[in-house]
Amino acid sequence: MLTKLNHKLLRCIFSKLNNKCPDEYVGDVEITSYSVNLKKKYICSARNELDEEERRDLENFDDEKVLCIVLESPHNKEFEADGTPLGPARGITGTKLKIILIVIFIIVFPVLVIPLLFSVMNYLPDIFSFLSFNLEREFFAEIQLNSYLTLYLSIISIIVSAIIAISLFRFERQQKRREKEQQQKQNKEMVFFFFERAITQAFNSQQKTFWDSFDFVDISDNIFSRINSIKSLMNNEQFMLLNKIIDKLKNTYELEKDDNYPVVRPAVDELMELITIPVYSTFQYHLKQSKSVWDLSNKDTIELYNILAPDDKAKIYSKDKILNKDGNVILETENELFRVFDSDGHKICEAEFDKQGIVEGEAKIFDFEGTLIYEGEFENHQRNGQGVEYLYNRIKTKEGTWQDGELVDGIIYNVLIWEDKSLLADQFCFLADERYRFSSLESYDGLYVCSFSVNDGKRHVIDNSIKPAELAIENFKIEHDLFDN
Repeated sequence: MLTKLNHKLLRCIFSKLNNKCPDEYVGDVEITSYSVNLKKKYICSARNELDEEERRDLENFDDEKVLCIVLESPHNKEFEADGTPLGPARGITGTKLKIILIVIFIIVFPVLVIPLLFSVMNYLPDIFSFLSFNLEREFFAEIQLNSYLTLYLSIISIIVSAIIAISLFRFERQQKRREKEQQQKQNKEMVFFFFERAITQAFNSQQKTFWDSFDFVDISDNIFSRINSIKSLMNNEQFMLLNKIIDKLKNTYELEKDDNYPVVRPAVDELMELITIPVYSTFQYHLKQSKSVWDLSNKDTIELYNILAPDDKAKIYSKDKILNKDGNVILETENELFRVFDSDGHKICEAEFDKQGIVEGEAKIFDFEGTLIYEGEFENHQRNGQGVEYLYNRIKTKEGTWQDGELVDGIIYNVLIWEDKSLLADQFCFLADERYRFSSLESYDGLYVCSFSVNDGKRHVIDNSIKPAELAIENFKIEHDLFDN
C-alpha cells in the first residue's frame, strides 16, 4: 500500500508518460502542499544496483498509473498497491491553485490598473497624443474615477456575495456528504463486527463434536438496514451474498434460542458451505483444526471481508497452504488440486474440487466425528473406480468397483436377511449397524446374516456365508471386544 507517511513504500517507478521505455526514472517522492517532486532520481539501468527488497517493491507498481494518480491526488492518504486511490483527493492541488490565482488576478487587476490608466490619460494627455482616435480619449476623459470606483465596487460586492453564497452552499453540501460518509463508515464497522464475530463463533461451534448449546451471536433485524446503507460499496452479487450470510447467521441464533438443537448443526454446516472453500465441507473434521475460519474462506467471502474491514484491519488473502493450531500443514492447493492431511501428516485426499464436491481423485471420506466412511476413487462428483465403504471402527460394508455412486462389482458384507433370503427391509441392514442391533438374542429369531457378491450391478447371495443371526451377533461381539482391547 502506497502511503505518503511511509517513506519506504513511497519509492516507486516514474516514467515519462510519452516515452515509457527506456527513459524510466526511479526515485524518492516529496509531497508538499501544492506539488509532487522527484527528490532524487536515477535511470532505469541503475535498477539492478538496488537491493532485492527495493527492487521487489518497484515491480509491484504500474509506472504510468501510479505517476498520474500521485500527480492528480497528492493529498490522498493512501493508494492500493495497483495504484487505485482509496479515497478522494484532499487539500489544494496544483490545478486548483492555478484557478484561484487566475480569479484573484481578474478581480484585482481592474482595481489597480484601470484607475491608474484613467489618471494618466486625464492628467498627462500629451503622453497619449499618438492615439489617432479622439473618440476614445474623450470617452476616457468623460468617465470620472470616483464613479468608476463606485460602479466597480458595486460589481465586486455582487461578485463577493455570489461567491459567499456559492461557498456556503458548497460547504453545506460537503458537510452533508461528510456526515453521510461518517454514518456509512459507522454502519460498515457495525456490519463488519457482526459479520466477523458471528462467523467466527459459528466456526468455533464446529470444534466440538457434541454440544447441547452454544453461544451464537444475536443478530437483530436492524442489521439489514445498515447493510442497505453501505450497498454502494459492493456490487449486486456481493450485496446479495452478504444478506444471505447474515440471514443464515441470524437463523442459526434463533434455532438455538428455540432449543432446536437437532437442526442447529446442519444449519451451521449449510452456512460454512456457503462461505468456505469447497473442500471444507467434505473434510470438516480435519480442516476445522485450522488456525482461523478466514484461512478457509472462499474467494467471494474474502472479497466481502476486505470490503467491510476497517482501515486498521489487515486484509486477508487465499492461501496455498493452511496450517492447524500446531503449525502442521493440513491443506495444500495447486491450481484446482487439493491435498488434505490428517494431524499426523498422512495424506487422506488428493483430488480436484468444485462447489459440488470432489470432481476427480482419491480420498478418504470421514463424517463430522472423524469416522472413516469411504476410501477410494472419485470421478464426476461420484464414487467411480475402486473403493471401500465402512461403518464405525473401519468395519467393511461394501468393497469393489463403483460406478456412478453404486457398487457394480464386489462384495457386500454381513447383511440381515430372512430365511427366504429376502432383505430385512427395503435397504441393506448391516449386522454391525447399531440401528439394527436388537436388545436380546431372541429378537433375531428367523433372521440370518449373509454376504452378497455383486457382478455387473446384480447381487447374489454367497451360500456358504449364510449364518443364523444369533450366532453371527455372538461372533461379532467377541470380535468387537477383541478389536477394542
